[in-house]
Amino acid sequence: APVFFLIVFLLVLLLYFFLPLLEESYLHQKRLMCKYLVQVQITYLEALHTDVLKGTISMEEAQGRALRRLRMHRFGEAEKDYFWALGPERTLVMHPYRPDLEGINPDEAKGPDGELLRGLFDGIEAAAARTPEGGHLDYLWHFKDDLGTLSAKTSHVARFVPWNWIVGTGVYLDDIHMEIASWRRRFTLLGLFAVLGSGGLSLFLSIRAVLLGRKAALFVVADRSLREKTRTLIQTEKQLAIITSVYDHASEGVVITESDGTILRVNRAFSEITGFSRDEAVGRNPRILKSNTHDGEFFERMWSDLLEKKRWSGEIWNRRKNGEAFPAMLNIVACSDDSGETTHYIGVFQDLSELHRSRDSLRHETFHDSLTGLPNRFLFSDRLAMALGRAKENAVLVSVIILGLDRFSSINKTLGYPAGDLILKEAGSRIEAVVGETGTAARFGGDEFVILIPKSSDLHSVLRTTHRMLASLRAPFSIEGESLRLTASAGVALYPRDGDAPENLLQNASLAMERAKKEGGDSYRLFSETLDRKVQQRIRLEGDLRNAIDEEAFFIHYQPKISMIQGKTLSVEALLRWTNRENESIPPDVFIPLAEDIGEINSLGRFVLERSCLQAKEWRGEGRDIVMCVNVSAKQLASERFVHSVLGALERTGTPARTLELEITESAFMSNPEYATRVMEELKERGLRFTLDDFGTGYSSLSYIRSLPLSGIKIDRS
Repeated sequence: APVFFLIVFLLVLLLYFFLPLLEESYLHQKRLMCKYLVQVQITYLEALHTDVLKGTISMEEAQGRALRRLRMHRFGEAEKDYFWALGPERTLVMHPYRPDLEGINPDEAKGPDGELLRGLFDGIEAAAARTPEGGHLDYLWHFKDDLGTLSAKTSHVARFVPWNWIVGTGVYLDDIHMEIASWRRRFTLLGLFAVLGSGGLSLFLSIRAVLLGRKAALFVVADRSLREKTRTLIQTEKQLAIITSVYDHASEGVVITESDGTILRVNRAFSEITGFSRDEAVGRNPRILKSNTHDGEFFERMWSDLLEKKRWSGEIWNRRKNGEAFPAMLNIVACSDDSGETTHYIGVFQDLSELHRSRDSLRHETFHDSLTGLPNRFLFSDRLAMALGRAKENAVLVSVIILGLDRFSSINKTLGYPAGDLILKEAGSRIEAVVGETGTAARFGGDEFVILIPKSSDLHSVLRTTHRMLASLRAPFSIEGESLRLTASAGVALYPRDGDAPENLLQNASLAMERAKKEGGDSYRLFSETLDRKVQQRIRLEGDLRNAIDEEAFFIHYQPKISMIQGKTLSVEALLRWTNRENESIPPDVFIPLAEDIGEINSLGRFVLERSCLQAKEWRGEGRDIVMCVNVSAKQLASERFVHSVLGALERTGTPARTLELEITESAFMSNPEYATRVMEELKERGLRFTLDDFGTGYSSLSYIRSLPLSGIKIDRS
């Protein structure tokens, strides 16, 4: 009988305490994970909304970014869990696999979907209004991507007030339900066999005692009791061994203590999680796990619940044997005797380290560049705003530096984007090493890095840091066994001299960097009001130039080349001129480079070539066979359609190729000499001639230009 009652007691303990406790712990962990994930997305929306308020991006663009991010994020087993968002007027703004429901008001939807959505939306709105951080709800929804089935889910939802959105995510509970059901079936069968075995044995002995009489029964019992009890105990020990195996092999840590807290027993998971063996834990107090993270008030609330409610549940930070602190979800239940006195405490806890790492990883992804690991625009903007706030109170110098790699696009084109990514990662590491703890190095995208130095003693210290960053990038980069050398350009803006708002400092630093690039690169420039005025003038000039190209508002002067011996004009050079709407004459050395920068040089070149060929045709009709010389920029010559454009102009105007001479500068063939030579030779075979203009101002040597298909050289007057 004692064995029978012992087995029943253990089964009741397992079925009605241990398994429900595991299920409750698992559900709580799932809900907590959903809450953390939603909080991370809400933080991301707040960062986007801050940019909207600053005018950096529009509300439409911000919400578009948010929806794209929410739609692509999946997590959980087989990535079956996802995010969704509700918008104003009870509409589904985004659902990753039910786009057909987006924008539909559930009160107007018909059929099963409408009924399902109406009940669900009511629950979502109620849960979101429960606390400022939202709340959780349980409901039925389509299982994975199968619209024909419904499965239980638990979700956390929270409202993002500025946009009147409700963001939520949930997890399916089918896995935990199946696992718990499997264990419950095993325990039930195990208990049934154990009860039947022990009960059958007792019944058999009772009947035998009645039939044989008291004396015979006592004799039989005395004769065979030892062997029968031995077999019964062996069977019972086998059943208890199975139950103990379940206890020992549970994934959650379990600890059983006396009422005074002395540890009586721990399972294997306890030792695996904490690092304390059974022998090290038994006989000691759970205070061996204390991390000193929580204050006295925390433990007062815990013991208050245990005394009043006989249970406590919550997240706690413990410490492993090696000294490492870790988060855990802990459930404690007080066990009482018939008189109500507490005899034991049973604690079940689960290690949340991996959950916290996943949450921290997602949070890191939100505020850091995925390639370099440096802070991104959101985190940098927040730190810059904080630095400016402190600077206004303490009157310190704040520096913003934007650094861009020179001619980085050519690396992506020649070596490929993977090699370019490796260079960006290495460049980010070098810049971060120079900045150190004195500031923040960030990457917004492309080949540009942004540096914040929140406290600078003087301008010289800022410039020394800038110089060290540029010097660190001059060192060779080892990519796939090859050694590459790069340079960079930087622009520096200072608070309060160059602006008192984050967007102004970033814009002004960018303008200064562009100036450094245009002046040759591998250097830095400071922003100034004079530079700002020049930039504004450039912006206006760019608009005027585009309009002039569309309206063909240019004219051409023809400068003759006269033979003093023959006394006649041998050729003329076409010189493009432009007078804007204010009747101001804009020099070619101003609008030609601008046309190259804004991508209009090919349009402008085609205009000059066409007009010049038409003028040459008109002169030939008057009996003057004059060679027409047309200047060609390096970007024109590098265009894949340059040959086609030249031959097309000759054909349309009926101009003989021998009467057209193209003038190029040394820079036209220095960037890609093989391609430039090939283009020149192809046109030369058609009868055209080439002249090298401004010789002596670039990099060429006489020995090199002898290999080029040139008909003449014009030496620069300088």
